[in-house]
Amino acid sequence: MSTFTDVIGPQHLSTDMSGLVLVADRRNDRILLLDSQLELDRVLVDRNSKVRSWLPHRLHLNELASLLYVLHDRSEDTSWRDVISQWSLHDD
Repeated sequence: MSTFTDVIGPQHLSTDMSGLVLVADRRNDRILLLDSQLELDRVLVDRNSKVRSWLPHRLHLNELASLLYVLHDRSEDTSWRDVISQWSLHDD
């Protein structure tokens, strides 16, 4: 499993009231969940999570609904466009 030290090009972050930190690790195509001590808790979303080549670059956390909104790029043939995806913060 990758660790927090493997982050390449962190683009954006969001925090919750308990001190958890979500990091958009754009160059690794993933969202990391860090604990309040900035230790890796888990990889919340990565390129194997039904999204291919998505390059996350902005995060918005809705704590009341336990949802994370991610603005990311999506490839369509040879062009790219911005897309917003929604992810549950609950373990599946």
